[in-house]
Amino acid sequence: MLTEGQKKHMLSNEDANTIRSQINEPFIQKYLVSLVVHLLTLPVTQIVSVTIAGIYVITHWGQPNAFKIGLGIVAIFQFIPISPGSICRGLYVVYLVIKEKDFRNYNIAVFLGFFKYIGYLAFPIQMTYHYPAMARFMAAHWATEAVHIVPVFGERGALLEHWVFCLFYNWPLTIRRRMQRRAEIRALIKPRYWHVGLYIPAAVIILGFADFAHLLSAGQLPGMGSIWWLLLLAPVPILCGAAVTLGCAGAPLWKRIVSAAGSGAVVGLLYTAVSTALAAPDAPAPGQIAAACLWRLFVFAAFAAVGAIFTELKLPDPDLA
Repeated sequence: MLTEGQKKHMLSNEDANTIRSQINEPFIQKYLVSLVVHLLTLPVTQIVSVTIAGIYVITHWGQPNAFKIGLGIVAIFQFIPISPGSICRGLYVVYLVIKEKDFRNYNIAVFLGFFKYIGYLAFPIQMTYHYPAMARFMAAHWATEAVHIVPVFGERGALLEHWVFCLFYNWPLTIRRRMQRRAEIRALIKPRYWHVGLYIPAAVIILGFADFAHLLSAGQLPGMGSIWWLLLLAPVPILCGAAVTLGCAGAPLWKRIVSAAGSGAVVGLLYTAVSTALAAPDAPAPGQIAAACLWRLFVFAAFAAVGAIFTELKLPDPDLA
Protein backbone atom coordinates (compact mmCIF):
# COMPACT_ATOMS: atom_id res chain seq x y z
CA MET A 1 0.00 0.00 0.00
CA LEU A 2 2.84 2.40 0.83
CA THR A 3 4.69 1.70 -2.40
CA GLU A 4 1.53 2.11 -4.46
CA GLY A 5 0.61 5.28 -2.58
CA GLN A 6 3.98 6.85 -3.32
CA LYS A 7 3.80 5.88 -7.01
CA LYS A 8 0.37 7.54 -7.28
CA HIS A 9 1.63 10.59 -5.33
CA MET A 10 -1.00 9.91 -2.69
CA LEU A 11 1.62 9.89 0.04
CA SER A 12 4.52 12.21 0.80
CA ASN A 13 7.95 10.76 1.53
CA GLU A 14 7.79 12.18 5.05
CA ASP A 15 4.49 10.44 5.85
CA ALA A 16 5.72 7.22 4.19
CA ASN A 17 8.82 7.17 6.40
CA THR A 18 6.69 7.87 9.47
CA ILE A 19 4.33 4.98 8.65
CA ARG A 20 7.21 2.57 7.95
CA SER A 21 8.69 3.37 11.34
CA GLN A 22 5.34 2.54 13.01
CA ILE A 23 4.38 -0.64 11.12
CA ASN A 24 5.84 -3.01 13.72
CA GLU A 25 4.42 -1.21 16.74
CA PRO A 26 2.23 -3.66 18.72
CA PHE A 27 -0.61 -1.24 19.42
CA ILE A 28 -1.63 -1.09 15.76
CA GLN A 29 -2.51 -4.79 15.90
CA LYS A 30 -4.11 -4.38 19.33
CA TYR A 31 -6.33 -1.55 18.11
CA LEU A 32 -7.49 -3.55 15.08
CA VAL A 33 -8.23 -6.65 17.19
CA SER A 34 -10.10 -4.51 19.72
CA LEU A 35 -12.16 -2.98 16.91
CA VAL A 36 -13.20 -6.50 15.85
CA VAL A 37 -14.13 -7.34 19.46
CA HIS A 38 -16.29 -4.21 19.62
CA LEU A 39 -18.04 -5.16 16.38
CA LEU A 40 -18.73 -8.64 17.79
CA THR A 41 -20.71 -7.05 20.64
CA LEU A 42 -23.18 -5.59 18.13
CA PRO A 43 -26.01 -8.11 18.87
CA VAL A 44 -25.67 -7.93 22.68
CA THR A 45 -28.14 -5.06 23.15
CA GLN A 46 -30.65 -6.61 20.76
CA ILE A 47 -30.49 -10.00 22.50
CA VAL A 48 -30.95 -8.43 25.94
CA SER A 49 -33.80 -6.14 24.85
CA VAL A 50 -35.70 -8.90 23.03
CA THR A 51 -35.20 -11.26 26.00
CA ILE A 52 -36.53 -8.73 28.52
CA ALA A 53 -39.44 -7.83 26.23
CA GLY A 54 -40.25 -11.53 25.71
CA ILE A 55 -40.22 -12.20 29.46
CA TYR A 56 -42.56 -9.25 30.02
CA VAL A 57 -44.98 -10.37 27.31
CA ILE A 58 -45.04 -13.95 28.63
CA THR A 59 -45.57 -12.90 32.26
CA HIS A 60 -48.29 -10.35 31.31
CA TRP A 61 -49.92 -12.31 28.52
CA GLY A 62 -53.44 -11.64 29.73
CA GLN A 63 -53.08 -7.85 29.62
CA PRO A 64 -54.36 -6.13 26.43
CA ASN A 65 -51.28 -3.90 25.94
CA ALA A 66 -48.63 -6.48 26.81
CA PHE A 67 -47.34 -6.80 23.23
CA LYS A 68 -47.18 -3.02 22.73
CA ILE A 69 -45.27 -2.58 25.97
CA GLY A 70 -42.88 -5.32 24.86
CA LEU A 71 -42.21 -3.43 21.62
CA GLY A 72 -41.72 -0.29 23.68
CA ILE A 73 -39.08 -2.04 25.78
CA VAL A 74 -37.18 -2.99 22.62
CA ALA A 75 -37.48 0.59 21.34
CA ILE A 76 -36.21 2.08 24.60
CA PHE A 77 -33.02 0.04 24.36
CA GLN A 78 -32.32 1.64 20.97
CA PHE A 79 -32.35 5.16 22.41
CA ILE A 80 -30.73 4.91 25.84
CA PRO A 81 -27.22 6.42 25.82
CA ILE A 82 -25.62 3.47 27.65
CA SER A 83 -26.77 -0.02 26.66
CA PRO A 84 -25.79 -3.59 27.58
CA GLY A 85 -23.63 -3.75 24.46
CA SER A 86 -21.85 -0.48 25.24
CA ILE A 87 -21.24 -1.67 28.81
CA CYS A 88 -19.57 -4.79 27.39
CA ARG A 89 -17.41 -2.64 25.10
CA GLY A 90 -16.45 -0.29 27.90
CA LEU A 91 -15.61 -3.10 30.32
CA TYR A 92 -13.46 -4.74 27.63
CA VAL A 93 -11.34 -1.58 27.35
CA VAL A 94 -11.12 -1.32 31.15
CA TYR A 95 -9.95 -4.95 31.17
CA LEU A 96 -7.19 -4.08 28.69
CA VAL A 97 -6.13 -1.08 30.77
CA ILE A 98 -5.91 -3.17 33.96
CA LYS A 99 -4.29 -6.18 32.26
CA GLU A 100 -1.59 -4.15 30.53
CA LYS A 101 -1.37 -1.47 33.24
CA ASP A 102 -1.48 1.09 30.49
CA PHE A 103 -3.98 3.95 30.49
CA ARG A 104 -2.18 6.31 28.10
CA ASN A 105 -2.61 4.13 25.00
CA TYR A 106 -6.33 3.58 25.74
CA ASN A 107 -7.17 7.04 27.12
CA ILE A 108 -9.78 7.80 24.44
CA ALA A 109 -11.32 4.36 23.95
CA VAL A 110 -11.80 3.77 27.69
CA PHE A 111 -14.32 6.64 27.86
CA LEU A 112 -15.99 6.41 24.44
CA GLY A 113 -16.46 2.65 24.72
CA PHE A 114 -19.25 2.98 27.28
CA PHE A 115 -21.50 5.04 25.00
CA LYS A 116 -23.97 3.54 22.57
CA TYR A 117 -23.16 3.89 18.85
CA ILE A 118 -20.22 6.23 19.53
CA GLY A 119 -18.40 3.34 21.19
CA TYR A 120 -17.87 1.62 17.83
CA LEU A 121 -15.63 4.55 16.83
CA ALA A 122 -13.55 4.34 20.02
CA PHE A 123 -10.59 2.45 18.55
CA PRO A 124 -10.61 4.12 15.10
CA ILE A 125 -10.42 7.46 16.92
CA GLN A 126 -7.75 6.09 19.28
CA MET A 127 -5.70 4.92 16.30
CA THR A 128 -6.13 8.27 14.55
CA TYR A 129 -4.92 10.02 17.68
CA HIS A 130 -1.75 7.91 18.04
CA TYR A 131 -1.03 7.27 14.34
CA PRO A 132 -2.49 10.22 12.37
CA ALA A 133 -0.35 9.71 9.24
CA MET A 134 -1.26 6.03 8.99
CA ALA A 135 -4.95 6.68 9.67
CA ARG A 136 -5.12 9.37 6.98
CA PHE A 137 -3.37 7.18 4.42
CA MET A 138 -5.47 4.08 5.14
CA ALA A 139 -8.69 6.09 4.86
CA ALA A 140 -7.56 7.70 1.60
CA HIS A 141 -6.30 4.41 0.12
CA TRP A 142 -9.44 2.42 0.87
CA ALA A 143 -11.76 5.26 -0.13
CA THR A 144 -10.10 5.76 -3.51
CA GLU A 145 -10.04 2.00 -4.13
CA ALA A 146 -13.75 1.82 -3.34
CA VAL A 147 -14.45 4.60 -5.85
CA HIS A 148 -13.27 2.31 -8.67
CA ILE A 149 -16.51 0.32 -8.44
CA VAL A 150 -18.50 3.45 -9.39
CA PRO A 151 -18.93 3.50 -13.20
CA VAL A 152 -18.18 6.91 -14.71
CA PHE A 153 -18.80 6.75 -18.47
CA GLY A 154 -17.27 3.30 -18.54
CA GLU A 155 -13.96 4.48 -17.06
CA ARG A 156 -12.49 4.28 -13.57
CA GLY A 157 -13.47 7.87 -12.81
CA ALA A 158 -10.21 9.68 -12.16
CA LEU A 159 -11.95 12.94 -11.23
CA LEU A 160 -14.12 11.18 -8.67
CA GLU A 161 -11.06 9.35 -7.31
CA HIS A 162 -9.20 12.66 -7.02
CA TRP A 163 -12.13 14.24 -5.18
CA VAL A 164 -12.36 11.35 -2.72
CA PHE A 165 -8.59 11.45 -2.14
CA CYS A 166 -8.75 15.17 -1.42
CA LEU A 167 -11.61 14.57 1.01
CA PHE A 168 -9.90 11.76 2.95
CA TYR A 169 -6.26 12.85 2.80
CA ASN A 170 -5.61 16.42 1.64
CA TRP A 171 -8.44 18.01 3.62
CA PRO A 172 -7.51 16.32 6.95
CA LEU A 173 -3.89 17.32 6.32
CA THR A 174 -4.95 20.93 5.74
CA ILE A 175 -7.13 20.90 8.86
CA ARG A 176 -4.27 19.48 10.91
CA ARG A 177 -1.88 22.21 9.69
CA ARG A 178 -4.42 24.92 10.52
CA MET A 179 -5.04 23.50 13.98
CA GLN A 180 -1.32 23.26 14.72
CA ARG A 181 -0.84 26.87 13.66
CA ARG A 182 -3.88 27.94 15.67
CA ALA A 183 -2.57 26.07 18.72
CA GLU A 184 0.74 27.93 18.43
CA ILE A 185 -1.08 31.28 18.40
CA ARG A 186 -3.39 30.31 21.27
CA ALA A 187 -0.42 29.23 23.41
CA LEU A 188 0.49 32.92 23.65
CA ILE A 189 -2.98 33.93 24.92
CA LYS A 190 -4.39 33.43 28.40
CA PRO A 191 -7.24 30.84 28.56
CA ARG A 192 -10.75 32.03 29.41
CA TYR A 193 -13.67 30.04 30.82
CA TRP A 194 -15.88 32.50 32.70
CA HIS A 195 -18.08 33.01 29.62
CA VAL A 196 -19.39 29.42 29.99
CA GLY A 197 -21.37 30.64 33.02
CA LEU A 198 -23.20 33.10 30.75
CA TYR A 199 -24.02 30.78 27.86
CA ILE A 200 -25.47 28.00 30.03
CA PRO A 201 -28.33 30.09 31.52
CA ALA A 202 -28.93 31.67 28.10
CA ALA A 203 -29.46 28.22 26.54
CA VAL A 204 -31.70 27.12 29.42
CA ILE A 205 -33.81 30.29 29.10
CA ILE A 206 -34.30 29.67 25.35
CA LEU A 207 -35.38 26.08 25.90
CA GLY A 208 -37.57 27.00 28.87
CA PHE A 209 -39.26 29.75 26.87
CA ALA A 210 -39.94 27.28 24.04
CA ASP A 211 -41.52 24.87 26.55
CA PHE A 212 -43.63 27.66 28.05
CA ALA A 213 -44.82 28.87 24.62
CA HIS A 214 -45.78 25.32 23.64
CA LEU A 215 -47.57 24.88 26.95
CA LEU A 216 -49.66 28.02 26.37
CA SER A 217 -50.58 27.07 22.79
CA ALA A 218 -51.09 23.31 23.12
CA GLY A 219 -51.89 22.95 26.81
CA GLN A 220 -49.02 20.52 27.39
CA LEU A 221 -45.26 20.38 27.18
CA PRO A 222 -43.78 19.27 23.82
CA GLY A 223 -42.84 15.65 23.38
CA MET A 224 -39.71 14.12 21.87
CA GLY A 225 -41.48 13.31 18.62
CA SER A 226 -42.71 16.82 17.91
CA ILE A 227 -41.31 19.22 15.32
CA TRP A 228 -40.03 21.31 18.23
CA TRP A 229 -37.68 18.50 19.20
CA LEU A 230 -36.12 18.39 15.75
CA LEU A 231 -35.97 22.11 15.00
CA LEU A 232 -35.10 23.59 18.38
CA LEU A 233 -33.61 21.00 20.71
CA ALA A 234 -30.58 20.13 18.57
CA PRO A 235 -29.47 23.66 17.49
CA VAL A 236 -29.48 25.12 21.01
CA PRO A 237 -26.75 22.87 22.51
CA ILE A 238 -24.88 22.91 19.18
CA LEU A 239 -24.82 26.72 19.17
CA CYS A 240 -23.92 26.70 22.85
CA GLY A 241 -20.91 24.48 22.14
CA ALA A 242 -19.87 26.70 19.23
CA ALA A 243 -20.12 29.82 21.39
CA VAL A 244 -18.12 28.19 24.19
CA THR A 245 -15.19 27.24 21.96
CA LEU A 246 -15.15 30.66 20.28
CA GLY A 247 -14.89 32.38 23.66
CA CYS A 248 -12.17 30.21 25.23
CA ALA A 249 -9.37 32.51 23.99
CA GLY A 250 -6.05 30.68 24.51
CA ALA A 251 -7.43 27.39 25.85
CA PRO A 252 -6.10 24.24 24.11
CA LEU A 253 -8.42 22.28 21.84
CA TRP A 254 -9.19 19.40 24.23
CA LYS A 255 -10.18 21.82 27.01
CA ARG A 256 -12.46 23.65 24.58
CA ILE A 257 -14.26 20.43 23.67
CA VAL A 258 -14.49 19.36 27.33
CA SER A 259 -15.87 22.79 28.28
CA ALA A 260 -18.45 22.60 25.49
CA ALA A 261 -19.53 19.07 26.43
CA GLY A 262 -19.70 20.04 30.12
CA SER A 263 -21.82 23.08 29.34
CA GLY A 264 -24.19 20.91 27.27
CA ALA A 265 -24.56 18.45 30.16
CA VAL A 266 -25.32 21.26 32.62
CA VAL A 267 -27.86 22.73 30.19
CA GLY A 268 -29.56 19.32 29.99
CA LEU A 269 -29.69 19.07 33.79
CA LEU A 270 -31.07 22.59 34.33
CA TYR A 271 -33.49 22.25 31.41
CA THR A 272 -34.95 19.11 33.01
CA ALA A 273 -35.48 21.07 36.24
CA VAL A 274 -37.24 23.86 34.31
CA SER A 275 -39.47 21.41 32.43
CA THR A 276 -40.40 19.68 35.69
CA ALA A 277 -41.28 23.01 37.28
CA LEU A 278 -43.45 24.02 34.32
CA ALA A 279 -45.26 20.67 34.39
CA ALA A 280 -46.21 21.02 38.07
CA PRO A 281 -48.54 19.91 39.58
CA ASP A 282 -48.87 17.29 36.82
CA ALA A 283 -45.16 16.51 36.77
CA PRO A 284 -44.19 12.97 35.66
CA ALA A 285 -43.02 10.29 38.07
CA PRO A 286 -39.50 10.57 39.52
CA GLY A 287 -38.35 7.64 37.39
CA GLN A 288 -39.51 9.36 34.20
CA ILE A 289 -37.82 12.60 35.25
CA ALA A 290 -34.56 10.76 35.94
CA ALA A 291 -34.72 8.98 32.56
CA ALA A 292 -35.39 12.26 30.73
CA CYS A 293 -32.57 13.94 32.64
CA LEU A 294 -30.08 11.17 31.80
CA TRP A 295 -31.04 11.24 28.14
CA ARG A 296 -30.72 15.03 27.93
CA LEU A 297 -27.37 14.99 29.72
CA PHE A 298 -25.99 12.63 27.08
CA VAL A 299 -27.61 14.21 24.01
CA PHE A 300 -26.90 17.82 24.99
CA ALA A 301 -23.27 17.03 25.89
CA ALA A 302 -22.79 15.21 22.56
CA PHE A 303 -24.46 18.00 20.53
CA ALA A 304 -22.43 20.69 22.30
CA ALA A 305 -19.19 18.81 21.64
CA VAL A 306 -20.18 18.39 17.98
CA GLY A 307 -20.87 22.12 17.78
CA ALA A 308 -17.43 22.90 19.20
CA ILE A 309 -15.64 20.45 16.88
CA PHE A 310 -17.51 21.66 13.80
CA THR A 311 -16.71 25.28 14.68
CA GLU A 312 -13.02 24.47 15.10
CA LEU A 313 -12.98 22.71 11.71
CA LYS A 314 -14.66 25.65 9.97
CA LEU A 315 -12.47 28.39 11.42
CA PRO A 316 -10.41 30.13 8.71
CA ASP A 317 -6.70 29.69 8.22
CA PRO A 318 -5.07 31.84 10.95
CA ASP A 319 -2.32 32.87 8.52
CA LEU A 320 -4.90 34.32 6.13
CA ALA A 321 -7.36 35.73 8.66
